[in-house]
Amino acid sequence: MQIRIIIILLAFLFSSPGGIGQAAGSETVYSQSESLKYQMYYGLINAGEVTMTIEPSRFMGQKVLHAVATGYTTGLADRLFKIYDVYESYMNPMTGLPVKAIRNIRESNYRYYNEVLYNRDSNLVESQLSGIHEVPPGIMDMVSVIYKLRDTINTADLRPGDTFEMNTFFSDKVYPVVIRYRGTETIRTRKGRFHALKFSPVSEPGRVFKSEDDITIWLSNDRNLVPLRVSLNMLLGSIRVDLIEADGLRHELLDLR
Repeated sequence: MQIRIIIILLAFLFSSPGGIGQAAGSETVYSQSESLKYQMYYGLINAGEVTMTIEPSRFMGQKVLHAVATGYTTGLADRLFKIYDVYESYMNPMTGLPVKAIRNIRESNYRYYNEVLYNRDSNLVESQLSGIHEVPPGIMDMVSVIYKLRDTINTADLRPGDTFEMNTFFSDKVYPVVIRYRGTETIRTRKGRFHALKFSPVSEPGRVFKSEDDITIWLSNDRNLVPLRVSLNMLLGSIRVDLIEADGLRHELLDLR
């Protein structure tokens, strides 16, 4: 469950509409061979890993970008409660919007698989499990939003306290999210020391979180805008996810060490 939350939160952060879009056909912030790997800690324990990759592909005869986010347990956590979750997005390379999304969940004995098709002309999505749904224009899945905002955010216009709202399609429902920008901060991970942009998706106090500000996400304050860290303070403990590998980046990651 925790790894699934991490993948969702990474996606939530990068779905803000507050950026300025690139010109059609211009170079994206990310390359088409980018690969990111994260280590997940539960307290001081190594609990799992999350990977994110993107590569050119084809869907229904059209060129697309195939992005995959995978989360899995390791070590003791894997023996106690094995998780292997995969989220896939097939995106139009010109708009960054998904044409198809796949969610494949394996958590202990639980299994969930669904495919969703996006019809941009009619603002409809078709879920393999629940049929056709009307959705707002420009809606995205949990993976495509990560790459979309990295390619559209205008960091010069960000001010601490700015809030952003967005809609994604998740679990066969339109899911609204509010995100607060909290300013800049220097952080250190196993990958290095970085100047970062700091965001807080608004969490709902109750079963998992104590307050609205128990989630924090940092991304590199450079031309890559790479997610560097996710932190969650929960009722049953804290989780931290740190970038440990970054290959195929279009720009050099600015390490302050």
